[in-house]
Amino acid sequence: MKITHHLFKVLLLGATAAMSIAPSYAKDVKSVGISVGSLGNPGFVIISNTATRLIKKANPSAQVTTVGYDYDIGKQVNQIDNFIAAGVDFILLNPGDPKAITPAIKKAQAAGIPVVAFDTAADGADAAITTDNVMAGQDVPTL
Repeated sequence: MKITHHLFKVLLLGATAAMSIAPSYAKDVKSVGISVGSLGNPGFVIISNTATRLIKKANPSAQVTTVGYDYDIGKQVNQIDNFIAAGVDFILLNPGDPKAITPAIKKAQAAGIPVVAFDTAADGADAAITTDNVMAGQDVPTL
């Protein structure tokens, strides 16, 4: 899969934003939960691998758990509940439904866990990192 320069910059911004809103400094981040549409989607694999690499660059001992919700919003809600129970420092998620996921986001925030949505904005998220789909669709050099 080709990853455009623009998408790579978005990934870098997303990981940086997530780490900057974490309740502690990036070097103190110990655990992160990532929920993506599907681990069978190469794009989401690239995103989760890039985020993991950047998080581990800030703290090599950080634990990063990436799960795919297989486009089932109920499964994504359960994943967020599991991240809360595990006490992650922040959650990165590709929302299955930007509105239906709001109660789960609020539950995470009530537990002191910031939530960053990526690819698609989610109601109530602390931050959202989205792409410019027109620019992403242009033919640009690959990395």
